[in-house]
Amino acid sequence: MSEKIDKTLRAALLKDAEAIHAKDAPYKRAADKEFVLWLVIVLAAAFALRLFLFEPVRVVGDSMHDTLVSGERMLVEKFSYWFNAPERGDIIICFYPHHTTSCVKRVIGIGGDSVEIRDGILYLNGEKLNESAYWEDRIDQDMAEYLVPEGHVFVVGDNRNESSDSRNPLVGAIPLERVVGKVIGVVWPFDEARRI
Repeated sequence: MSEKIDKTLRAALLKDAEAIHAKDAPYKRAADKEFVLWLVIVLAAAFALRLFLFEPVRVVGDSMHDTLVSGERMLVEKFSYWFNAPERGDIIICFYPHHTTSCVKRVIGIGGDSVEIRDGILYLNGEKLNESAYWEDRIDQDMAEYLVPEGHVFVVGDNRNESSDSRNPLVGAIPLERVVGKVIGVVWPFDEARRI
């Protein structure tokens, strides 16, 4: 019985305290400042998370079709390339030299590799590259042997004949400092979500 009275008394005191504080302008201002500070901290943390760790990026165009479809949202992980360079086969987000919009492409060659397209087939370091997991057609245009400079990656879209990429002399190999991060999966639409 006394426990029920304690709860009732506590509820009444709390209600009275809230009524007093509602009339107390300094208390209200302090509570508002505390809320605004909390909101700023949450927004700053979300911004830092997006800027430095993970970022959702929308696929635009068909250069990575069928691996990635235009309109899908990818999740890009940014921190692993702080410690390690991209590897062959990674799907990355990068900026082409002299461009301000990002692109999504597959890393074919790393610094020191030679890349060549002969008779519609891509060769890496003189060996035919097995691309059956993402490309099963012939490449329309051949490309003379290209030596990837150190500190760069050679990138190509999975939809080989519909992609502007490192094969274009105006693009060439991508400096590592222009690589934003690694695509780890598709997160939208939910029914198409998958790991890359």
